[in-house]
Amino acid sequence: MHATGISPLLARHPELGDLHSRLTAFLDTHLPNPVCENDPRPDWLSLRAQAAAAGLTGIDLASPGEPGEPGEPGDPTEPDAPGVTGRVAQGMAMFLAGQRDCDAREIFSTGHAAMPLRHGSPTLVQSTREQVVTAGKLAGIASSEPHSGSDLRGFRTVLVDHGDHYTLSGSKGLISRVEEAYGFVVFCKLIDRQDVGRADLRAVPLSAVWVPTNAPGVLSETTDPLGMRGWSFGHLHFVDTRLDKDFLLGEPGDGRRIFDEHFSAWRLMMSLVCLGAAAAAILESAARTRSRTVGRMPLAGIPSVAARLGTAAAEVEAATAWCFTLLERIDQGETDVAACSAAKALATDAAYRAVDLALQLHGSEGYTKRTPMEKRLRDIRGLRIADGPNDTLYSVLAHSLLTEGAGHGPTEETEHRLTEDVQLLAHH
Repeated sequence: MHATGISPLLARHPELGDLHSRLTAFLDTHLPNPVCENDPRPDWLSLRAQAAAAGLTGIDLASPGEPGEPGEPGDPTEPDAPGVTGRVAQGMAMFLAGQRDCDAREIFSTGHAAMPLRHGSPTLVQSTREQVVTAGKLAGIASSEPHSGSDLRGFRTVLVDHGDHYTLSGSKGLISRVEEAYGFVVFCKLIDRQDVGRADLRAVPLSAVWVPTNAPGVLSETTDPLGMRGWSFGHLHFVDTRLDKDFLLGEPGDGRRIFDEHFSAWRLMMSLVCLGAAAAAILESAARTRSRTVGRMPLAGIPSVAARLGTAAAEVEAATAWCFTLLERIDQGETDVAACSAAKALATDAAYRAVDLALQLHGSEGYTKRTPMEKRLRDIRGLRIADGPNDTLYSVLAHSLLTEGAGHGPTEETEHRLTEDVQLLAHH
């Protein structure tokens, strides 16, 4: 296995070499070893602020062929930003972060703040850049709802247009960063004031709005998750939360387009976090099997052990290559929603198997909080659910292939409906 797991990427993109060195140096300084559950929990928000000071929180903002994006190389408002930016650069940062800990995924890049930065009003773009890129604050996302999971058409959170302002009402669940985020992108149904209580919400297209956490009427509650405990987790409730009209992202009804654009890339980012963790686990296991013996034979000399370790390494390498290929296409302006969905499922499944094997090869010690294996296993298990459960994501690709096999490619509307129908089935 390649020493870093991303050597082929660097061979194709030598311009990423300097950024790779900067990211690695930052991690070596602030997070030198993989995190174990028994270790003191890092101050992730502080690390993010330090990453911002090092110019590492805006690396995803501009891609080749996207002139005018905030954070573009040469942008005078970003004097410390790396010269190479885009989704591939962000993916590399996620992979390297995952090698240290899955919770390190929030240290680098704009994260979910990419949506207000790409689709917000000029005022919102400027304030988001100051808060997220310069100051290193964290933005969250509120999509799933307690009653409907990821069934986007079933959302009941309502944004009411009062002419000079909006009010937001509803609840969102299964949310990360509930306590740490300074604001959230909330997906909701936008209706006029006179349609309150009368509109068929399933027929209302999705919209997206920025909601500051400190806005009146925003309430939160937390719960303890199985994994990914580095960030708070819970629910958000909105009680007639008043919002400026400038907080709407894009146009009314643009929510699904914004969702697909963002999550196609974000699913790959979460995939690469898990693959980074898996790559680290494989290298640690390879070292262990060379040093441990069974009788007079090193553990690595047992054919079944070598075969299983080689299979895990091959799966992780293949999934990593696919994710970066899809990110390269996104940077070139081509997004394959179905492929990105399936790649996230494949990558997180492969990463989970690899870490599960690594835990096994570490014996009883692997099943303790003194090694990073059990934490990695819990964290990756959570990321197999987040942003769409894996069965759903595989089915999105299947529906796309079956539609094309019928002699015509799916329209954007048909693809959205297929995705939503599959998501609905997955949650019932």
